Amino acid sequence: MKPIRKRAIRYLVICVAALVLACLGGGYLVYSRQQAIARAEAERMAAEQAAAQAAAEQAAAEAAARAAEEEAARQVALEAERQAAAQAAAEQAAADAKEKIEYGDVIGTVWVEGTEVNCDLYWGDGTSIFRSGAGCSVENGCVLPGDNGTVFVGAHTDTFFYNLFDAEVGALIHLDTIYGDYVYKITETKVIYETEVDQCRWGAEEPSCILYTCYPQGIQTPTDRRYLVYADPVETDENGVVPSSLPGLEESEEEMATPTGDESEPAA
Repeated sequence: MKPIRKRAIRYLVICVAALVLACLGGGYLVYSRQQAIARAEAERMAAEQAAAQAAAEQAAAEAAARAAEEEAARQVALEAERQAAAQAAAEQAAADAKEKIEYGDVIGTVWVEGTEVNCDLYWGDGTSIFRSGAGCSVENGCVLPGDNGTVFVGAHTDTFFYNLFDAEVGALIHLDTIYGDYVYKITETKVIYETEVDQCRWGAEEPSCILYTCYPQGIQTPTDRRYLVYADPVETDENGVVPSSLPGLEESEEEMATPTGDESEPAA
């Protein structure tokens, strides 16, 4: 009987051990599965959080970009308004200065690129004016620099326009006035007789500029010939010549002297 009992006890022990091992193995499997599920859930939540964070960051970046664009647009609009206001103020100041011009006033300077011509420019072409600089004709339908029509500017050939003969086709004539700077490009030059007034474009509606002086160069005695330099404006609009710049400054308080009793005479 003893061997049988021993075998039974051994078998029982083996069965108990197997059962214990089975229980332990099943528990481990359950535990491992639960851990895997927990890890997967944690990874899913982390992924969702990362996606939410990325979405939030993208939304924030887009909002910041929109805000930056809106601010840039606002700044552009403000700058445009500022420039428009400055332009309007400059144009008004220029118009006011132009409105006050009287015969004999210095209205600016005339200078020609590629030459030594550079002198005061007057409104009028009388004797005293030609002693002081170049003068814009106020007669025969001639106009102020920048206006539609012919700006007819003369000076003596032995003084201020002595170097006018150096002017070349394509060079620029600058009429820098108290109400704006106007640029004309030389198109041709010619010598005419003083009786050939049809060559002077008097009364024309198209904007142009003609600089003239007596011929030949440097003559100091009366002559019946004139040297003309023709030029067309570089830029125009419906109002006339577009100024290359406006003074944009407050009107000067200094009053310019206006000669009286000064009759017009041709430059010589």
